[in-house]
Formats: sequence, structure tokens, C-alpha cells
Amino acid sequence: MKKDLLERLEEYCGADYVPLHMPGAKRNTQEFVMPNPYAIDITEIDGFDNMHHAEDILKEAFERTAKLFGAEESLWLINGSSAGLLAAICGATKKNDTVLVARNCHRAVYNAIYLNELNPVYLYPKEVTSGIYGAVSPSQVEQAFKQHENIRAVIITSPTYEGIVSDVKKIAEIVHRYGKILIVDEAHGAHFAFHEAFPESAVFCGADAVIQSIHKTLPSLTQTALLHLQGNIDKERVRRYWDMYQTTSPSYVLMGGIDRCMTVLETKGKPLFNAYVTRLLALRKKLETLTNIRLFPTDDISKIVLLVRDGKKLYQELLNKYHIQLEMASLQYVIAMTSIGDTDEYYERFFEALRQIDDEMQTKIRRGQKSQLQTEQDIKQRNELPTELENVEKITAFMECFPEVKCNPYDAQNGDAEPVELDLCVGRTAAAGVCFYPPGIPLIQAGEVYTGEIAEIIREGIQKNLEVIGIEKSEKGVYVSCLKSYF
Repeated sequence: MKKDLLERLEEYCGADYVPLHMPGAKRNTQEFVMPNPYAIDITEIDGFDNMHHAEDILKEAFERTAKLFGAEESLWLINGSSAGLLAAICGATKKNDTVLVARNCHRAVYNAIYLNELNPVYLYPKEVTSGIYGAVSPSQVEQAFKQHENIRAVIITSPTYEGIVSDVKKIAEIVHRYGKILIVDEAHGAHFAFHEAFPESAVFCGADAVIQSIHKTLPSLTQTALLHLQGNIDKERVRRYWDMYQTTSPSYVLMGGIDRCMTVLETKGKPLFNAYVTRLLALRKKLETLTNIRLFPTDDISKIVLLVRDGKKLYQELLNKYHIQLEMASLQYVIAMTSIGDTDEYYERFFEALRQIDDEMQTKIRRGQKSQLQTEQDIKQRNELPTELENVEKITAFMECFPEVKCNPYDAQNGDAEPVELDLCVGRTAAAGVCFYPPGIPLIQAGEVYTGEIAEIIREGIQKNLEVIGIEKSEKGVYVSCLKSYF
């Protein structure tokens, strides 16, 4: 008989895989212990309050959370940061409003744009290297306000999936000078407030709404997150949408996990984070000694971003040969996520595996390219090029393409659409977004025009076996959804 999901999870739990991925508890049952979930799974019975109308224990828990994270008000999310983004964006805008949006935002942001039929004006962060994009600059925001007087709210992601942080404080000053609202997707930065080695949280930088996934980098269960509100945002309106986007049967197991996470942060946070940062800095120092696998310098040191010729190949080798499960693989880099739940053993096994792979890569280079790489200095110079790729210009990232916007996402997704072969989509307007998952950032968004570069990136992702959402595969080929009009 085929094993059910729970049996497979139990089997996996007993295996020796190193979890360099979310959630932040990292299966560390020595440090973070919870009761049997079936034993504590209840509904809104007497004495346990109601999340949608909190008056007692949950109201106190919300207030405790706000104090711990330094916010005026904090709401729990048991539908993940996605629900918080939907609530904040829909609560801060009205139908047909114009919003200023960083083009590297998560797909949940675009879902909110669709739901409120918003008109996005995109900010395009510049590529740093190998498909990794930098911060949104304050000057970009300032310029956008000068060009578009009707902007209602600004939405940015900081930190990015790769640990890049924008100057939220300066951006907030600009946004508020124009009397508008700043919403920051800080899903990957819930740990920022708990050690000086990390960047300053957007909560302290003046953002009006900050959304954090505590399950990503803190010891909390998957699907748990926080929505912090402050400043001039219409809190009552956001609360109404928060109520809509949360299930009417909130899990007390998940809520119990959130509150336990708060307890850990209050009672053990300082020693746990001190030990974590010490361990993390030591790991990063060792990773810098690798020759062919390059450690990318992130603003958030908790993110281990490694540049390499073939991200998916490195990901698979670490998984299959060394039983190390990374967070994600892209075309030319991989990401390992760390947290206070990690152990010394995790980092030791991780580095030793990378050292062995790096040595093997170096041996192959010396054997196959001896005439081109005569000295160690030649090898060093070669490694200073972006991930030592000869075809780095070929894999041009989507934000360098600046796709033309023909219509807003709502009109595009409700227009008359048809499937179009990927090879024939250039010049056509997308009726649906396409993204690699993770991270879930659209390569093209509904309403934008396909370019040759975007089609090539999608093709590369398929060839490298990345998960591509928004395409259809058949025996005849790969198809994307395009509008019949708006050519």
C-alpha cells in the first residue's frame, strides 16, 4: 500500500537530511518542542478567544507581539505573508488606484493588484549579478512621484529573497512627504529586530505596513506570519481585509506556534541569536575560501547565496550525494536559508560538501583548460567574472528587458486569451504571469509584452528543470497564455 503524506513526513523526519531551507525551526526538536498537534487542535471554545474578534488571550497576544517587534499594532497571519500582503494592499487602496510597485515583488502582490483592479507603475531594481537584483533606490521613488501624481501607495520588497535590503528609511521619508502609504514585504526579515548583525527592520524605518513571515527565519510553523501596522495607513480598513483573507476556522495549533515563538524570542532570544550569529559568521568566512563556488555578499548575512555555473546541478548534487536540502536553485545561483534553529553539525556538513564539490570543479578546470589557465593567478582572475560563465550575457535577466506594459493585470487576465507557443510569443501581450518557483517573482506579468530575452529565460529555466509556473506543456511544445488583442 502506498504511504500517505504523514507517513512520508515521519520517514523524512527520521532521515539525516540537513534542512537549509524554511521553516526556521529547522526540525530542531531539542530546542523547540511542541505537544502532539492532535491533542491541542481545538476550535473557538470557551476560554480561548476568537481571532476574528479578539478580546482576551489572543488580544493580549497581539499586543505582546507588537511590543516585541516595535510596532503600533500587530496582527497574526495564519494564511502566511500572502494574506498580509493582500490585506495591506487592498486596505490601503481603492479600485482603479495607481500604485508604485517594485517589479521584483512576490506574486501575492500581483494578486492584490488584480483583486483591487489597480494600475501598477513599476520600479525596476538593477541587476547586481547573475539574475540577482539590487535595492530599490530612493531616487527611483522620488522620480516616480514627479512623473505620476496620482500614486496612492508604494509597495517594495526588502529584503529580497537573496538578502538585498533597500533604504527603507529614506524611501519612507519620500513617500510620506507626498502624503502616501509605504507597504514593505519583509517576509524574509522577521529576524532583523533581534540582533545588530542584521539590517534594521522596516518597522523601525517608518513603513506604514510591514509583513513578516516568522516561519521563514524564526522558529514558528509553516504558514505563520505577522502584519504590523503604524503611521497613517487606514488600520480599520486593513483589519477588514485581514478578516476577509483569513480562514474563519483559524488553527489553534498554528496560533499556539506563533505565541510559542514569541515566548522563545522573549526568554531565549538573546543567547540564541548571539550563538547563531557567531556560528553564521564562521561559516561565511569558510565559504569565502572556496575557489569556484562564490559566496555572494548579501545585506542580510543569514542568507547564504552561492554563485555557480549551474545552480540546479549544484542543488541536486548537494541533495542526492550529501543529503543537504537547500532552499532553492536558480539558473546561476543557489540559496541556503539559515536560522537560530540550525546546529553546528548542519554547517559542518554543508561546508565539507561544498569544499569537496569545489575541489572537484577545480580539478576539472585544470585538466580541461590547462592552456588557458596556466597559473593560480589566471584561475583567480577567471573566478572574479560573474560565476565564471562564458554565456553570462546570453542569460539576460527579465528586468534588463523592461517589458512594455500594454494594460493593467486585471484587464489582461480577463481579456480574450489564447495559448501561444513559446517560440512565437515575442511581441504578444501576456494574459497571465509566468514565474520560477521559488522565488515566485513574475518573469513576465499579465499585461506586459513578451520579449525575446524573456522567452529565452523561460526556455533556460525549463531546460534546467526549474519549476516554471504559468506555462502549459504538451507533446507539441511549451505554450503561454497571450491576449488575442494588444499586439
